[in-house]
Amino acid sequence: MKAFEQDNHKHGPQKNVPARTIPNYIKYFVILSSLVLTGYVVILAQSVVGPLLAAFIVSLLLKPLSQKFELVRMPRSISSLFAMFIVFIVIVGLSTFFSTQIANIASEMNSIESQFNSMIDKGHKWTENTFGIAASEQTTYLKQSLGKLLENSSSIATSTISATANFFTGFFLFLISLFFFLYYRSFLVSFLYRVFSHKNHGQLGVTLKKVEGVVRNYILGLFAVILIIAVLNTVGLLALGIKHAVFFGALSAILTIIPYAGVMLGSLLPAIFALVTKDSLWYPVGVIGIFAVVQFLEGNFITPNIVGNQVSVNPFAAIVGLLVGGMMLGATGMIFAIPLLAIVKVICDSIEETRPIGYLIGSPPDDEELYEKRRKRAQRMFGNKA
Repeated sequence: MKAFEQDNHKHGPQKNVPARTIPNYIKYFVILSSLVLTGYVVILAQSVVGPLLAAFIVSLLLKPLSQKFELVRMPRSISSLFAMFIVFIVIVGLSTFFSTQIANIASEMNSIESQFNSMIDKGHKWTENTFGIAASEQTTYLKQSLGKLLENSSSIATSTISATANFFTGFFLFLISLFFFLYYRSFLVSFLYRVFSHKNHGQLGVTLKKVEGVVRNYILGLFAVILIIAVLNTVGLLALGIKHAVFFGALSAILTIIPYAGVMLGSLLPAIFALVTKDSLWYPVGVIGIFAVVQFLEGNFITPNIVGNQVSVNPFAAIVGLLVGGMMLGATGMIFAIPLLAIVKVICDSIEETRPIGYLIGSPPDDEELYEKRRKRAQRMFGNKA
């Protein structure tokens, strides 16, 4: 006992001995493993996660509308249904418009088919004169390719039916989830307040308001951008004399909800249609030129002035988000990648430990802003001498 007291007196009390900390490389490994595992689970459950994500984003947009209905003493269940009904009307209206336009194009298939056959004949002659491949050999190759395609027609039909069934199942899940996100919004917020400690409730409320504002402003700004692009594309196609200019202009504008890739997809269809229906190659070239000019205006003037700095995500983070979102959730992931990145940035900015991640996702400051920050930092460190 005395020996123990002497040893304790010699080395002092052990209360101030620092606890062993976990090495940083172990923390990074755990975080990376968690992200990979989460991504794998999302890929496996993409048929469920996709509609839930879409319903969550749309519910943030419809929340103010549902609240306005409730101001006139409308029950929350009815106000949620009214907000969903408006979304349903918009979807049905767009579907009716596009189906009508597609039917009009289909009614002209006889004339389009003759022009297409004429273009094929010209292609045969050009290939024969350029590469020395006889027209009979080209026809044989096309027949063989068509035969292989018909052999796989059953699998194509099966995959098409499966994709259609999955679409309607996902759409039904989207509607159900949207209703419950609107109906249980107060319950879900109270759940978040129960998850976090009382001292963080103030910061949690601010973060929730920022997330809601960022998503709503982005989607409303995106709708305005789509409308402007549709008008510009339609006017350009009408100036070229392309038939169904309204259809192609609206379709290409809606496809811009997929950043970067949507513009190429939107310009491809009218360019092919112009190639088939017109007798000059300058028409498809003109279509691509019009879409390039509109894209330049959209990227440099329209979107920055309408959406502004509501979603300050740099282009590299947006491209990575599109690739990862498309890989994990398909088209739904690509459509909602930007608002989801904006939500992640707001959450990272509100937590001190993750602020560097939010800074990396966001838009880099310009040279003048960066210079001003460095100058002020130097003044605080060295005084007025800096």
